[in-house]
Parts: sequence; C-alpha cells; structure tokens
Amino acid sequence: MPHVHRNVTEIEADLSKGQVWTALTGSLGLLIGFRTSQSLNRFWEGTGLLHQMRGEWFDSVSCLLSFSRHAKSTRPEEVVQFRQTLIRLVSLMHGSALDDISGNDEDSYETIDVMGLDARTLCFLRDCKIKYGWNKVCALQHMIQVLITYNLRIGVLEIPPPILSRVYQTLSRGFVNLLNAVKIKDTSFPFPWAQMIMLLLVIHSIFTPLIVTSFTTSYQWALPVTFLPVFGMFALNQVAAQLEMPFGTDDNDLPLTHFQY
Repeated sequence: MPHVHRNVTEIEADLSKGQVWTALTGSLGLLIGFRTSQSLNRFWEGTGLLHQMRGEWFDSVSCLLSFSRHAKSTRPEEVVQFRQTLIRLVSLMHGSALDDISGNDEDSYETIDVMGLDARTLCFLRDCKIKYGWNKVCALQHMIQVLITYNLRIGVLEIPPPILSRVYQTLSRGFVNLLNAVKIKDTSFPFPWAQMIMLLLVIHSIFTPLIVTSFTTSYQWALPVTFLPVFGMFALNQVAAQLEMPFGTDDNDLPLTHFQY
C-alpha cells in the first residue's frame, strides 16, 4: 500500500506540472500570436503607405505636366524649365522621404539630375538639415508649391484654380502618408510587452525539458520533443520582431530602393 500511495502522489505531481506547463505554453502562444498579428499589420500598412505616397506625388506631377501642355506654343522655354525643375524637385523629395523612413542621415537614393538645379537651391538644401535643423522633405514640398504658384501667375499653368487645387491636395496627401510611415518607424512595439514575452520564453525553455523527461522514457525522443516547441516559440517571436519594423536595410525589410525607381 505505501508503494501504491507513492506512485499516485508522483502521478498527481506530474499532472500538476503538466498543467502548469500547458498553461504557460498557451499563454505564451497567445502573446506571441498577438505580437505577430500586430507586426503583420504594421508591415502591410508600411508597404501600403509607401505605394500611396508615391502614387499621390506621381499624380501631382502628371497633372502639372498636362496642365502646362497648352502653354508650349506661347512659352516653350518657361514650360521646359518648369517641367524639368518640377521633376528634379519631386524626385529629390521622394528620395529624401525614403531617407526619413529608413533613418538614413545621408542621401542614399538615386534622384533625377539633381545637379541641374541652380546653385542657390543646392546650397539651401545642403544646409537645410545641418545648419537650420529643418526637415528636408518639408522644405522641398514648400519649394514645389512656390514653383507651382509662380508658374500659375506667369501663365505656364493655364488651368482654372479650382482644378489646380487638386494638385495641392495630392501633394498634401502624399506628405501625410509619409508622416504615417515615419510614425511606424519611430514607434516600436511596446517594450514591456516584448520583455514579458522574452521572460516567458526563458521560463518556457527551462520548464520544457523537465516536463518532457517526466513522461518520456526514451531520451532519443525527449530531445526532439523538447527542441521543437522551444525553437518554434523563439522563431515566431523573432519573425514578429522582424515584421514590426518594415523599413531599413535588412533582407527582411521592404525594398525601399525599388520604390525610388
């Protein structure tokens, strides 16, 4: 009878350990699943914002080129100068926006013939962030709006102002999409949540071999049965950590260079 009582006690202890391990595994799975879901949403939102930003600014340029077509017969030189300046500024603005998103301090994306701009503009853009502490994209968007307003006054853009106002709206929406993308870059996944998941992962990796050896008689099976759940939890957590920051230069980040072309 004492022998039987001891075996029953050991079985109850093993069951209680297994229940604790099951509860820990389930809680950890829910936490990692929530983090993975939020990270995937951030990843898709990031790529959507990049496409929307490029689409809005491309639509602005396309409309302005169309609006200046009628003046080619009366002001050919002014039209050419307006178009070339516009394309250079927008290309530089888009590249600077990608620099802001990726966190680069230097211009790392190719642009269309930036050296074709005048010397004063180039000097101002060079000193914009370093000397004055201004955001380069904000300065470029303001320069583009001034360029549009000036060419409207001199007759290059022969279009009614209510129709032209759509260009200002698309420029503004593109900038708002940029700010939302920067929001993703600047706002990381909550640190307490990430630390709690890491702590539970460590506890889970310690308890798993103890629980597995309590019900497994073969050590050959104990190794893979212990490795798979621990490795799976760590792998899912690392995948979530990679997805929650979609902008950068890692292999798993969005190809920002592709968006510049």
